[in-house]
Parts: sequence; structure tokens; C-alpha cells
Amino acid sequence: MSRTLYSPRLSDDVVRQLYIEGQRRRMPMTRLADQLIREAFVASPAADTCPERTRAAPHLRVVA
Repeated sequence: MSRTLYSPRLSDDVVRQLYIEGQRRRMPMTRLADQLIREAFVASPAADTCPERTRAAPHLRVVA
């Protein structure tokens, strides 16, 4: 059985910035967006409430 995931629409200006930054870093926009979102989650005050996040991205840790 196929699972349908929610795919939020990003604003055109955000997509444009992701494209430009992805070109600058020489990485695909999807990988860049994933990395930026994961970094934001780690910096979030709710970081300790989501154990799945550390398994999904063990390389991202909060550094004091």
C-alpha cells in the first residue's frame, strides 16, 4: 500500500534563494533545504523533545 506524504509548497522567493545558495555551495536544492531545516530544528528550544531527530541526523548536535 502506497503512503502519501504531505508536501508543503514553498514560496517562490524561498525557492529562488535555495536555488542560488545551492548553486553557490554546489549542492542540490533538496539537500540544502533538508540541511537548513535540520539545523533549525537542532537550534529550536524543543530540540530535547524529539528523540527521532537525533537518529535521523546524528551529525547535527547543539554546541554550547
